[in-house]
Amino acid sequence: MPTPEAAPVDVDVAIIGASFAGVSAAFMLARARRRVVLIDDDQTRNRFAHASHGFLGQDGVPPAAIRAKGLAEVLAYPTARHLPGRVTAITGQSGSFVLDGPEPIRAARVILAYGQRDILPDIPGLADCWGKTANQCPYCHGYELADRTTGLLAVDAIPMHHATHLQDWTDDLVLLENGVPVMPEEADKLDRPGLRRAAGRVQRLHHTDGALHAVELEGGLQIGMRALYLVSRQDPAAPLGQDLGCEMVDTPMGRHLRVDDFQRTSVPGVFAAGDLARTYPSATQAAATGNTAGAACHQDLLALLPPL
Repeated sequence: MPTPEAAPVDVDVAIIGASFAGVSAAFMLARARRRVVLIDDDQTRNRFAHASHGFLGQDGVPPAAIRAKGLAEVLAYPTARHLPGRVTAITGQSGSFVLDGPEPIRAARVILAYGQRDILPDIPGLADCWGKTANQCPYCHGYELADRTTGLLAVDAIPMHHATHLQDWTDDLVLLENGVPVMPEEADKLDRPGLRRAAGRVQRLHHTDGALHAVELEGGLQIGMRALYLVSRQDPAAPLGQDLGCEMVDTPMGRHLRVDDFQRTSVPGVFAAGDLARTYPSATQAAATGNTAGAACHQDLLALLPPL
């Protein structure tokens, strides 16, 4: 009997996620005149931030505005379209993936760019301050929050890197130990001018509309401060990659998808870009890896890439 032909695809590439990585990937495919669809639920990781910083040509611009402008530009290409909504499942294989989402989509290739989610400690007030005066990355927010009394919250371990790192943004850093033991070798490194330690667990953050003004420790002691950093754990914002069988990378900061130099995951036909495929979040790197994923995906459609 002749082998049945594969069902025709609706698009060459389906991209899940339409922020910096996803839109950058779509540009490369649309400019190659390939049919590409971006599917996105508008729950971007950077939606809590007022502005993006350190991103070439976009310093101080709200992330939502950057995303909207990029999306409008890519949708000007006739082979690109955008579907608002969430993809709940992906089945099939390279050449014929089926996506369950706002509408059924059959795609030859898939790019996962739905990002990571920050898992914050359950401390009242922290979520309200997140992306405003409580942050993870000083390169993203440190300039605007500089020269303030600044807290550094320990979560699972003492954040020794940040304890040194932050000295260029503040000379009044308070290490909030939060019940995490300080090892003797760590104590020696923490003994420096401009850094003081506060024992005891953090009970709440006192703020006004996300503007931090004090941290309360157990026992009721309040320490005045106007900025806070912590190293949050991060995990994929959706289980689609794991459900497809993509290999994961475990790091002290969480888990992300493993990719090669072409942004290919371990599953043929599935690419990943942005924070989902990196340990450290960065708008610039998200756009760069999206660009790589889009170009590589196009070359994969032409069978130009080396074997996985």
